[in-house]
Amino acid sequence: MIIEQFLPAFHYGDAIGNSTLRFHEYLLSRGIESNIIALTIDENLKGKAVSFKDYKNNPESLKILHFAIPSELTDYFLNISGKKAMVYHNITPPHFFIDYSDELVKITREGRNQLKRLSKCFDVIIADSQYNADELKEYQFNNIFVFPIMINLDDFSKPHSKAFYDLFKDDRKNIIFVGRISPNKKIEHLIRMLFFYKKYISPSIRLVIAGKTDTLPKYFCSLMDLASRFLLTSEDIIFTGHIPQKELLAIYKLGDVFISLSEHEGFCLPLIESCFFEVPVIAYDAGAVSETLAGSGIIVKEFKYDYIAGLSERVLYDPELNSRLKELEKKRIEKYIIESDPEKLLSILKKI
Repeated sequence: MIIEQFLPAFHYGDAIGNSTLRFHEYLLSRGIESNIIALTIDENLKGKAVSFKDYKNNPESLKILHFAIPSELTDYFLNISGKKAMVYHNITPPHFFIDYSDELVKITREGRNQLKRLSKCFDVIIADSQYNADELKEYQFNNIFVFPIMINLDDFSKPHSKAFYDLFKDDRKNIIFVGRISPNKKIEHLIRMLFFYKKYISPSIRLVIAGKTDTLPKYFCSLMDLASRFLLTSEDIIFTGHIPQKELLAIYKLGDVFISLSEHEGFCLPLIESCFFEVPVIAYDAGAVSETLAGSGIIVKEFKYDYIAGLSERVLYDPELNSRLKELEKKRIEKYIIESDPEKLLSILKKI
């Protein structure tokens, strides 16, 4: 058996790239021939993947398309024969990018158009959440299985950056968020909540946001402007940008509570990562968030900043609630390990 995974971009630290690599390494450990093929490959991953322009088609392989953005891989899969599968990671709806990026509005719309064209292309479809599976059904996809994004949890047990950790280990509590600085993540809600917390509850709080800041400069600048209008300084809000794994581990170890007020999530892997580090989670009920947390965090239904700030205070200082949330997170990780066993995905693919 030969399995080849195709994706538009193979990025370091990216959830899709990491999941692809996790499955690739598992296949190799089982003695199964495996390749990763990508249109673009990060420099530090070039030894683990083949550039699509250099790829020579193997008609005997089972080919998997990881779909999240439009690319030339759509036409490639439509025109090749053989066994084919798709892993659907969702496409952020275009309306989130209006006023911030005409290009991303165009790209995400084209992504939806390409997705419709692929509805009859594959032998099997893998959706990484039931939310994503339901979306695919609306596009007339069939033979859909739900299997979550994979991560190697052993990577999170590695040493963190002590120097980075020490920068933020003081008397302040740390609210953390991990994810792209993108309009659908609604970082502005976090900023408004932080302002309310500092003004009416306690100034001893900090918001640390770990994620790329250069994807949408206009949106990032709007966030900085909002923070300045609330008189929040660089000591109150830390934008780390894209950071090495050791520093990301430090962020999770520093976290006293993880808050996500994102309005669109196809899975939201940082919720699982927070559970692993036993960082209590408060999250807005958007997309697959409730499904991913599976009862291990606190779900909010409205953007009431006073309520969310007060809830954060309880999570931080109520020992019983804090302990209960951490116990639920331990159970969630145990369940996730079973759900994301790559052998389950391999079993699905073997049926093709």
